[in-house]
Amino acid sequence: MYLIGITVGASIILLACLSRREEGNLFNRISIYLYKKGCIHRVPLLNAHHVQWDLETLYPGQSGLLLQGDYYIRKLRLFLLVLCVGTLLGVLAHARADMEGSLTSRGELLRPLPGQGERQVELRTWLEGKDLGNITVRVPERRLTRQEAQELYEKFWEAWKRKALGDNSSWQEVCAPLALAEELEGYPFTVSWRSSDYQILSRSGAVHSLQLPAPVTLTVEIGFQDFSWQEELELLVVPQVLEGEELLKSQALDAYCLAEEAAADRDRVLLPGEMEGGRLAWREVKEDHSLLLILMTAVTAAAVFLFQDRDLHRQVLKRREKMKENYPVVLNKFILYLGAGMTIRGTFQKIALDYRSRQREEPQPLYEEMLYACNQLQAGISESRTYELWAARTGLQDCARLSTMLTQNLKKGNAALLTRLREEGDKALQEDLNLRRKKGEEAGTRLLVPMIMMMAIVMVLVMVPAFQGFGL
Repeated sequence: MYLIGITVGASIILLACLSRREEGNLFNRISIYLYKKGCIHRVPLLNAHHVQWDLETLYPGQSGLLLQGDYYIRKLRLFLLVLCVGTLLGVLAHARADMEGSLTSRGELLRPLPGQGERQVELRTWLEGKDLGNITVRVPERRLTRQEAQELYEKFWEAWKRKALGDNSSWQEVCAPLALAEELEGYPFTVSWRSSDYQILSRSGAVHSLQLPAPVTLTVEIGFQDFSWQEELELLVVPQVLEGEELLKSQALDAYCLAEEAAADRDRVLLPGEMEGGRLAWREVKEDHSLLLILMTAVTAAAVFLFQDRDLHRQVLKRREKMKENYPVVLNKFILYLGAGMTIRGTFQKIALDYRSRQREEPQPLYEEMLYACNQLQAGISESRTYELWAARTGLQDCARLSTMLTQNLKKGNAALLTRLREEGDKALQEDLNLRRKKGEEAGTRLLVPMIMMMAIVMVLVMVPAFQGFGL
């Protein structure tokens, strides 16, 4: 766990450091190279026309090609960063799985240190090249010095026998595996046992393949530091029938149990290299999720790359929605200033300059477009052309209608301009009212699920005590 925490922390720091350096780092150079190659070969993922249109909408007045190039380079850089960090995590996860293994290169299982408890290790077993499957073995911790509390021994022995009997009805009718425990919760004793015939009753309590019931003596040794006891249980075992690989796996497990018992006072258990029937080979079965992590990293990086275009388009839609909200206010100001005798150009510039002089928490895109249009007017672009470009940049039909009315008034003159603007203002206010009503309904729909959940909780709180009171 500590290794995972350190790895994730280091990866986050690496990601942050690399993200801050925009120029000159390796990821940035690779991203530029990939983008250039993508442009040469016209890769669709790096030459989407709607992306260029969205960028030009969000950043008016700037080159669409330059914006698109910078956008895709940043996307590729983020894709490479995610891919690199995820791969690094996968490699470290694989290394961690190797480091935490219990089986050494010499065929020895490492014992846990005193106080760490028993460890279970899953081993893959081969006999003369034949795969016997996985075998789960127990590796107890090193034994400590003994010490006994004699008054607890009788209680412990009775409790241990009840648990060891398992699903069997008595010790004289053993037909199911014994639940032989090395310790019991609440007692400080350690237990070991041996069978008089491992071909009948294995070290783990499993029954081997026999045709007739057979008596077996189970010798149980109980100890704690300096004190020890030995008990013998006479069993009548009705064995289970094992054939084929199951018998071979059981014999391999017995061979390990004998080796483990012989090395009980050592730090390591030397796995048996042979048994009756041929040579044994062992390999520890480890939980290695590095490949899955690397695959998930690749999928995440691809999702980040693909979904960025959708997020960009959402920004455009959100910007257009804000423009839609600002349009009735702008139109009312047009009606007010034109009715006071100001020119169309003067009205347009005054609305934009008033917005620039105000203190605002966040920019309003419709006013920002008007400021940009004022700069075009000062640069010498004709007034009618400026209004047309302004409407085109906003992408709103409302602004297109307003631009048409202003342009027609400039070219031909229109005495009914104020009347048409007032009609347009009434229409814009009605549309704004409908839009806000729609948002309110959507918000109410989103709140419906939490309200249903709260109602269900209240019903449970009321009905459960009522049913309990009726004795149901």
